[in-house]
Amino acid sequence: MRSFCLFITAISFMLTSSAQNNSNIYPPMTGFVDMHAHPRGDLAYGTQLFYGAPYGDIAVALGSCKEDHSKNILRAQLAKQTEQQNNPAWIDGKQGYPDFATWPSWCSILHQQMWVDWIERAHQGGLNIMVALAVSNHCIGSASKGKGPLDDEHVMLNCIQGIKDLVAHSTFMEIALTPQDVRRIVASGKLAVILGSEMDNIGNFYNPADHYAKATFNPTPTNEQVQTELDKLWGLGIRYIFPVHLMNNVFGGTAIFLSTLNVASKFSTGTEWVPEEVSTKESGIAFHLQQPGIGLNPIAKMFMPLLLPKNINPGRKKNYTFWDTIPGFGHRNSLGMTDRGRFAIRYMMKKGFLIDIDHMSEKMANEVLDIAIANDYPLNSGHNFPRGKNGNEAGRTLKQYAQLKKLGGMIGLGHGNNASDFVYHYHEVAQIMGYTHMAFGTDVGGFSALPQRDESIHLVYDSTFTRCKTGNRTWDINTDGVAHYGLLSDYVRSWPLAGMTPKEKQVFMSSAEDFTQMWEKCEVRKSKVGN
Repeated sequence: MRSFCLFITAISFMLTSSAQNNSNIYPPMTGFVDMHAHPRGDLAYGTQLFYGAPYGDIAVALGSCKEDHSKNILRAQLAKQTEQQNNPAWIDGKQGYPDFATWPSWCSILHQQMWVDWIERAHQGGLNIMVALAVSNHCIGSASKGKGPLDDEHVMLNCIQGIKDLVAHSTFMEIALTPQDVRRIVASGKLAVILGSEMDNIGNFYNPADHYAKATFNPTPTNEQVQTELDKLWGLGIRYIFPVHLMNNVFGGTAIFLSTLNVASKFSTGTEWVPEEVSTKESGIAFHLQQPGIGLNPIAKMFMPLLLPKNINPGRKKNYTFWDTIPGFGHRNSLGMTDRGRFAIRYMMKKGFLIDIDHMSEKMANEVLDIAIANDYPLNSGHNFPRGKNGNEAGRTLKQYAQLKKLGGMIGLGHGNNASDFVYHYHEVAQIMGYTHMAFGTDVGGFSALPQRDESIHLVYDSTFTRCKTGNRTWDINTDGVAHYGLLSDYVRSWPLAGMTPKEKQVFMSSAEDFTQMWEKCEVRKSKVGN
């Protein structure tokens, strides 16, 4: 055993030396990082709710969504209701390429926005690192009546392979398994892609209401089974991980910020969330958990019994608790980190995973930060905003930002509603972070609308920077907003018009170097993580 430990120590020393040497081989990187993207949403959610592949024959990959969004009446209604949440006037014209009359659009979250040419345009605009995440939700997949798979394990495997296939199809992307890979890939002029998991339940460590016939589930894994699963993820090339997503799981509680997600959580765990009251003045949490059926429109109520099991249906008031609202108090999740979660977090650190604390309940996030500080191990918050005075527990607090800064972690701001909104928050957080280690997380492909047009500014196109065109459609950020991933280049160019200072722009365009230094520190610290 002693010989084995000495061997591991020697290997760790060589890796540390290699990291230091490689960082000296290449000059500091320029360019920015998208810490949160989902290029293979088409392989998730039952595979027929989200439409459009990111590569292939464009007439097929981005052609008509009629087959997926019209033929099944239940899925058609679910798609319509989902799209209209962001834009009540949304009308799905079904036909995509070559005219793209109605999609992609900033407000459409069920149509592909990461076509390979659009990713390349973002790269040409300065994107040098992209964290590409597998994601799905069993409840949504089941409700969509898609052909599957539905369970988290199979969807994760399909999404990771799908991202690998996308990268292999391109000439400008390469998957990075180490920070040394990142430096080499970026130095060669390519986009470094980092594989990640934002699944609700890795390893199918849950017991869903709808048991997908081809899957097995284990809601009570042992530490050894958790370790085996994390080893498997590492072997697949996954380096960036969310221990918790939108559901409570075996590792701990999720941040509660949207009452309707309580439905999916009950579908996944069998129980609804149990909130606890906290002072809004002291915590900044003003959110109140409501019965998820409140606000359902008549059409949604009519179809809900056909989409979900009887005991999960939010239209039945007795399925969910009515929580009292006390003036001056808000709700946060009462569930923090579990013993299984404590083991998992430490093992993730020992492997060298890049850990994101977004989506953790406040109690869990704070405990994970404490573990990280005790081990001087960087953590990240890749697609978030400051909590503010009337927020929810998903937002970052000033103390959490200070701890992330101390650890050398990365902050990825959410993309904002428009350029002015993003720049406002960038001003705020840059001062907290000391003008370093700041990127953004687009969450494109992850059921998140992209930025709208900003009526207060106007980006000028000319011969040096032309509008994006695909098929017969030309997009202009001044009228279309960020309709797809290719317009990230336009979006970044618009920020100085919205008040971003040259210093702030330089910080953002240095985020690739900061991200890689964060990863290099993880590599150095992983061998020193205690039990």
